[in-house]
Amino acid sequence: MPANVVGNTFRAIELEPQATAELEFSKFVEALLEKLRLLEEERFVYYDDLRKKNAKWANGSRWLLALLGAIAFLLTGLVAALRFAPEASLQKWGLEGFDKGVLLAVLAIYAVMGAISFYEKGTDKTTAYFRHVGIILAIRDLWTKVQFEFLKELMALKSTADPKTGEAVAREHIRALAEAFCNDLDKVATGELTEWRTEFLASLSELEAAAKKGSEDATTQIQEVLKAAEKAATDARATAEKAAADARAAAKTAEEAGKPGALNLALSGDFDDQVFISVDGVEVTRSSGKTIAIDRVVPGLRKISAHAKKGEKDLETARMVDVKPGLQDLELVLS
Repeated sequence: MPANVVGNTFRAIELEPQATAELEFSKFVEALLEKLRLLEEERFVYYDDLRKKNAKWANGSRWLLALLGAIAFLLTGLVAALRFAPEASLQKWGLEGFDKGVLLAVLAIYAVMGAISFYEKGTDKTTAYFRHVGIILAIRDLWTKVQFEFLKELMALKSTADPKTGEAVAREHIRALAEAFCNDLDKVATGELTEWRTEFLASLSELEAAAKKGSEDATTQIQEVLKAAEKAATDARATAEKAAADARAAAKTAEEAGKPGALNLALSGDFDDQVFISVDGVEVTRSSGKTIAIDRVVPGLRKISAHAKKGEKDLETARMVDVKPGLQDLELVLS
């Protein structure tokens, strides 16, 4: 890959139609393929740079949460052992009151784990990492496909009886392949924008709710501490156990956040030609069949719609679906 390629998703292909159309066939293919390669590399570099920015966090945050959780569980067990140990033994070894320090360490670890989980929810770094990995793989697949299609056209041209006529047909086929490749690349970028916007707005809502809840919780906790300071020692163990459960749930949520959803869509009703499938108003696929697989769907409430024609009549249907990480089935009736 050239070192001077700058990642970009806004630039369209620089086709130079008039000059390109005048080129002889071999130069035409070479020039068009090179322009497509540059466009593909710009998109690839752009998303790969984003992936690299989140790679350490996505791969390291889960490991760190697991490590902190294991240490916290170990220290919690140590606190319980110190609580049940004979007081005489604790005095002999100078461990009297040592459980309070260990408990404070446990609480500090859980606070760090909660902060890490909150940061993940607010930034969606893990989700963004896996989203960008999926886009990079999609760009790779599109580039592989168009190269093989170019090769197919060139091989077919060699077997034609009339080279001049064959070159004209092959030229148009190659132009159509290039146009389709550019359209597919643009769909990838547009779909990623839709997903990013949805996640961004959801994060803002969660941060606002968390700030409000945190302020209320802090006020309530201060009042409770002032009223029940003498009960803090006896309640510490229960608080630590609850924090451990919350940390496990937070770690599981952070892990599940990186998993995309997928739908097996089953259509009912007759239609002509193809049916167009959209997620949140963005077309994701089209098919002539009634069983359609949709992958890389962002979890959450999504509007799944289908549009087709039956003669002169427009057929359309839509459903709001709570998409979960993993695979789920969905049925739509075209009418």
